[in-house]
Amino acid sequence: MLIDLSKRFRTRIRGLPKSRRREIARVIGAVRDGFGAPHLHSGLGVRRLQGHYFECRAGLKLRLVFRARGGVLYFITAGSHDDVETFMKSL
Repeated sequence: MLIDLSKRFRTRIRGLPKSRRREIARVIGAVRDGFGAPHLHSGLGVRRLQGHYFECRAGLKLRLVFRARGGVLYFITAGSHDDVETFMKSL
């Protein structure tokens, strides 16, 4: 699977500390490696939001929203649970 990061996603994580950004990169890699194999990605809290949209946890308070389509995981935004709900309502 290929990974693509939206401008919105990059903007949301740019202001985070470097250690936090490294953790996000690790989570993205783990999602890529385990996507489609529920027993591998269950620890990341990957769950379907609607259609081709999913979220995963990157720590206790940060969630990453991505779309899976055509062999590409496109990370769209990052934020709290409330941020994710707001984003999904905007679709």
